[in-house]
Amino acid sequence: MFRNEKSAYCIYNYSEMKKVSILLTFFFAAAAITANAQTASPKLIDSFNPSIVRSVYEIIRHIPLNEAKQIALARAIEQEDSLFADLLRKEQVLGTKSHKTLSDLRKKNLQTILSENELDQYYRGISDTDAEALAVIARETINPQINGGYQDGKFIYASFYKIYLESKVAELKYADDPARLKTALKKIREDEFKVLLDKSGIVATDELKGSRAWAFKPNTPVR
Repeated sequence: MFRNEKSAYCIYNYSEMKKVSILLTFFFAAAAITANAQTASPKLIDSFNPSIVRSVYEIIRHIPLNEAKQIALARAIEQEDSLFADLLRKEQVLGTKSHKTLSDLRKKNLQTILSENELDQYYRGISDTDAEALAVIARETINPQINGGYQDGKFIYASFYKIYLESKVAELKYADDPARLKTALKKIREDEFKVLLDKSGIVATDELKGSRAWAFKPNTPVR
């Protein structure tokens, strides 16, 4: 009788410990997420109107920035909005030239306030969703051509995701420098197609054509 009670207690105790362990895991995960979350500084919120704060937030949700840079962005966006209002007052409907003027001003402000790494991270943030969607299309198009399995699909997705993401970053950074953009895009594709071949034996093209150069080696890490 005592032995059965002791066993039941051990089972109960283990169950309770497991619950505590799960709760602690969730607690620390939530704490880590909260600690790393980027939010607008109180000074920003108190010093600018809500539309400016929202515009800054749409930038900093992709990249953590200190208070000084948040304030600098807010002041720059105020100038952009003022210019927008002046142009709209004169033209009623903004033309292509005015749209480009505003776009160029935003790019200049970002380049002035953000470091190159911060700018790249921001561009990756705003391009991530499109890159993911295009990478899925690439995977679903190429994998059947090579009779590929789940692991092949992971390799295809990883390489095309990076191609599409980094290409978009390059397009945003070098829009005014066609020669540099062409060189950057070429290198991105060549590097990632080589990674794909070296890792999985898959040969892929920009046109989403695929073939297999050699059989896949199990347990090869995707990255």
